[in-house]
Amino acid sequence: MAVHSGARTAHFYVAPEGKDTWSGRYPEPRPGRNDGPFATLERAREAVRELLQCWFVKHNYAYDYMGRVGTNQGINSGFGQLITLGGLGPNGEDLANDLTWLLLDVIEDMNLLEPKPNVRLHQAAPEPLLDRVTGMVGKAQGAPFLLNFDETSMAALGKAGLPEAELWDYAPVGCLENTLQGCDRSGTVDVNLNLSKSVELVFGRGRDLRLKLRLGPKTTAPEKLGSFPEFRAAYYAQLNATIDRILDAAIRADEIRAEFEPTPYLSALVRGCEESGKDVSAGGPRHNFITVEGVAFATAVDSLAAVRKLVYDEGRIKMKDLARAIRRNFEKDEPLRQMLLHRGPKFGNDEPEADEIAADLNRYLAAVVGARLSKKTGRRFRVGYLSWNYWVLYADLTAATPDGRKRGTYLSNGICPVTGVDRKGPVAVARSVHHADLSVVPNGASHTISFNPSLARSERGRKNLNAFLRAYGQEGGSALQINMVDPETLRRAQKNPQEYGNLLVRVTGYNAYFTTLGKEIQDEIIAREAFRMGEGK
Repeated sequence: MAVHSGARTAHFYVAPEGKDTWSGRYPEPRPGRNDGPFATLERAREAVRELLQCWFVKHNYAYDYMGRVGTNQGINSGFGQLITLGGLGPNGEDLANDLTWLLLDVIEDMNLLEPKPNVRLHQAAPEPLLDRVTGMVGKAQGAPFLLNFDETSMAALGKAGLPEAELWDYAPVGCLENTLQGCDRSGTVDVNLNLSKSVELVFGRGRDLRLKLRLGPKTTAPEKLGSFPEFRAAYYAQLNATIDRILDAAIRADEIRAEFEPTPYLSALVRGCEESGKDVSAGGPRHNFITVEGVAFATAVDSLAAVRKLVYDEGRIKMKDLARAIRRNFEKDEPLRQMLLHRGPKFGNDEPEADEIAADLNRYLAAVVGARLSKKTGRRFRVGYLSWNYWVLYADLTAATPDGRKRGTYLSNGICPVTGVDRKGPVAVARSVHHADLSVVPNGASHTISFNPSLARSERGRKNLNAFLRAYGQEGGSALQINMVDPETLRRAQKNPQEYGNLLVRVTGYNAYFTTLGKEIQDEIIAREAFRMGEGK
């Protein structure tokens, strides 16, 4: 649901000076009447507020019979019911209105899992709206909503070929996958590509190091790769083979759905299906995409950066020693592992040595993925960064990596840095995200960041957070989730889950009740850096 004053939805409006002004599709209240819920503006607002609260409760019925155990690590956000508020209008105007503010009140009051709120911010977003958003973030137990930044999101959608005049009318689906409203059939978490697995395949010359299965081409032995460009070329060769394998499977699945899973009711609601005479699953909508989510982006970047600096540029580590250490999971190689951990460049610290590799990998992936399509349905592939729970699920399936990570340790999440390596604060993280160039990522890039709750306890701290959000959008960020929970609260919730049943946290593009998550994901959330960012008076 998009709350747009200029869109195709009914709306209320508040005059810029803050005086109550009524507009929309309901009759204007008549002075002196007191015979109904809409007799006065104040009564009308309370009536609408109650209706919205009831509506919010209904969204959560979907989970009454959904299991909360198993390999999904307790993820309880499988239905992805999103509601989008605010954003730029067709003429560059801000679309926040009465209904926006009323919904923010309901979101704060209810603190429910569904629907998942998304607030679209931009450089012209009014300061009161930003104050309201940061105030809610500060008072919430976890993270009340996704923040989407219009300038980068719209630029990326435009580069994907969507009509310039319609870009303003986008909204995320699933978690944060941006789509045009009503005419776009884009999947969510369709293809989940482990970018760090291709690093392992370089050391295995195309074979999985544990299972010895051939998954990629027989590239040159790493010890014989004489320069970093040669090593990176081997990585891209393995990555291309992985992309081919996984997209071929996705295309076959798309063809099967087109033939055997028609959805006529949805097709009747999506523009383009009637004109084309095709089902929504068979390429009927005006715009059709299949999402390819890059998992472990920063793990792959840090691994490549460590090889370039420590093996090729400085010669501190011999490739044969690194290859042996990777094969035996750093057993008996702890000094070498510590060097990789502490001397290798890390994405998220505004370090050119890592950020250049991040930009190169991101643009390469966007170009390769964007060139593919499912011919039968005409659906095109597009790249994004959303790790769902795969950064934990893939951890044991991925060998040790040259950034110092051991097999089984969780991979990096979305576009986030590897957990614990972002040592220079949130601004440096934002700068690294900027250098990666998310304007070529039409599917959105999930970035979850944690701040200490003390940040929101002072006026100065809230102003700093406001300034950070504006700078994040200006620097080219796409989608941001903020957790405002201190690690000690999370540890208490882990030990006494019955006392924290309503504790919501942001995981990666979606929120979830912390106590229902699997322990591995809980531990990773606790381990995330909690920045303070000058919260003094």
